[in-house]
Amino acid sequence: MSWYTDCKLVNDKDGYVVEIFLNPNDVEFSIELLSNIKDNIPEIDYVIRDIIEEKFTDIKVTSVKLILGTLVVASIPFIPNTKVHAADAPPTASQQISNQPLSFASLGAKGIVTATRLNVRSGPSTTNSIISKLLQGNSVKVLDAINGWYKIQLSNGTVGWVSNAYLKIDAASIRQGKINIVINTAKSLVGTPYVWGGKSLQDGGFDCSGFTQYSYRAAGYDLNRVSRDQATQGVAVSMGNLQPGDLVFFSLAGDGRISHVGIYLGGGKMIHSPKTGDTVKITDITTSFWQTRFITARRIIQ
Repeated sequence: MSWYTDCKLVNDKDGYVVEIFLNPNDVEFSIELLSNIKDNIPEIDYVIRDIIEEKFTDIKVTSVKLILGTLVVASIPFIPNTKVHAADAPPTASQQISNQPLSFASLGAKGIVTATRLNVRSGPSTTNSIISKLLQGNSVKVLDAINGWYKIQLSNGTVGWVSNAYLKIDAASIRQGKINIVINTAKSLVGTPYVWGGKSLQDGGFDCSGFTQYSYRAAGYDLNRVSRDQATQGVAVSMGNLQPGDLVFFSLAGDGRISHVGIYLGGGKMIHSPKTGDTVKITDITTSFWQTRFITARRIIQ
């Protein structure tokens, strides 16, 4: 038995309204939905989006109404998804993650000297003067790269250039830099309203997957748009092996279907955009509520 019986498109001055008629014979569903409409709407968000995508493709839908008999039980502003492909290994067309390059400086990249002694020059050429020397194993901050040279910053703040043949970029520092960008972006949004279908500040706020997509985009990653699709990306990790930056997925209805996603911060906490009427916040996921609803976690930045 479906929870709805029919749906239709109604012309509105700014676009169209999709009216979805709840099944009056599915009393259990209707009672549960109406008991706490703000909390329960996000759980059927992906179903509503599937209905609109299947039946009303390329039509400007501005809102959705849920109707039981002659009573409008909910009227919800609608912001369409833009599905962006992201990636797993081995990659498939539906799982590709687009990782856009970021500057070394923004990532806080580190380089390790591999030569016995390495000249630091005032510019990216052997014709430039030597301003300092580094020893094998020294670690320096990498700011930029150009034509076979790295622009670096020494511990005393001096900026110079070294040949990239003798400086190995520390991959761990690049990975950590990306994770830091994701987490710092997410934390900067604490207090931002939950908006159903929202995926940017221009939308006035975020839903759960719009929030994770926005935070990861700051680090150069284009994630899929909805939580159940984001759960196909990256590498699966268990609850016991979570690291900061991992995506954590839950079934809010407790039925095994993914309906919520957040970003793990460490220490048993995640940051997420919870539900209508709430804001982006940090939440303890070691409680029984979240533990019993946990489905999976995915590591995007590897």
